[in-house]
Order: sequence, then structure tokens, then C-alpha cells
Amino acid sequence: MFDIERQKEILRLLMKSKSMTVNRLSELLFVSRPTIRRDLDALESQGAVMRTHGGVILRNAADLEIPLMLRERQNNLSKERIAAKAEGYVQNGQVIFLDASSTVSYLVPRLEKFSDIIVVTNSPKTSMALGELGIKNYCTGGLMLIHSVAYVGSDTERFVSGINADVFFFSSRGYEAGGMITDSSVEEAGVRRAMMKNSAKSYYLCDSSKKNKKYMYNICSVGEVDGVIDEE
Repeated sequence: MFDIERQKEILRLLMKSKSMTVNRLSELLFVSRPTIRRDLDALESQGAVMRTHGGVILRNAADLEIPLMLRERQNNLSKERIAAKAEGYVQNGQVIFLDASSTVSYLVPRLEKFSDIIVVTNSPKTSMALGELGIKNYCTGGLMLIHSVAYVGSDTERFVSGINADVFFFSSRGYEAGGMITDSSVEEAGVRRAMMKNSAKSYYLCDSSKKNKKYMYNICSVGEVDGVIDEE
């Protein structure tokens, strides 16, 4: 098992039990305690866990910036259904903004059928996936937010401000019907607001895990987007 796969498994176990000892993780994953400690050091540096004497606890879910590697495995079927519906808002020849969320990444394979589109994203993973499909795209650059694998900051927002897009697809941590679309990352919220400002239309992609959740930073009100796309 590679390091990243083992760290995913540690996070999955902690999502169930919230805390575990190094000894127990060592037994469950069939690796040495020093290996587990190195994994925990890596996860702690990402802000995903907090080390304790002889063990580890999961950060409070409301404050936690869940690493992309874990988010990519959550609600997969819902995200596929959402992407299938979002595809209906794409047309040939468009300039498209995509944020760095795991939900929006499910739209990428569905863009291959469209011609003459240009995609702008702050996700290096999305940019690479688009390139592999032969889709012309620009990646914003900027400061890398490690846990989200997303570019953020003033350089990112400046790049976005120089482009006029036809449509913007994005997601976040929380959504309240008739209220606000929110996130726990002030940096990513800023990039999303910049993309929305420079796009003719904006669509929010929302699986059930985001509904009726409210986080610290406002992105926009629900009334400011052209549509909320969910799996229902």
C-alpha cells in the first residue's frame, strides 16, 4: 500500500471513530508504528488530524478542511448524477470556469464531447485531466492550497479577473435553500467570487452532504446563482 493510500485509509477509519491509537492503526493496517507516525505527521501538516500522546484525533468536522483525496471518495454516485445534469448547461464554443472542488471534477469527462470550448480552472488536477482529453484549458497558478490541491490568492484572482467566461460551475461545503452558499476556506471563497463576477452564468453543484450546512465564509446568496444543480 502506497503512503497516500494508507493515509486515505487512516482518515476513513477516523471518520468512523474520531480517535485511534498508533498501536491500533498499526494493527489494522499491518504496518509498523514508525510508519503510522510518519503518516500521522503528514496528515497533521495538512490540518486533517491532531496528534495526541500515543494516538490521533480527527479535527472537528466544522473546522476541518477535508483533504481532496478524501472528498473525492465521498458521495460518488450523487456527484455523477449532478455532473450528468450540469452537462446540459454546456454548449459548444463556450469559455468555462471550473473551481477546484471534487464535485465539479466529475463534470470533466463529460466535456470531451463538446467542440471549441476553453476551460479555466484553479485546480492543477482538473487542468491535467482536461489536457489528457485534449481540451484546451488554462490553469490560473497562484498559491497552492495543499489540502485542496487548489490555487488561491491575489495572483489567482488577478488571472481570473482578466477573463470573461460564459458559464461557471462550482461547489462548496455548505448550502441553505433560500439563504447563503458558504465555505470553510476564505481563500477558495475569494476565488469563487472572482469567477462568479466574471462569468455570464453561474451554477452551484450541490450533493446532499452540503444541504442545510453553514460555514464561516460567504460566497454568495442562493439568489445570485442562475441555478442549483443537485442529484434529485
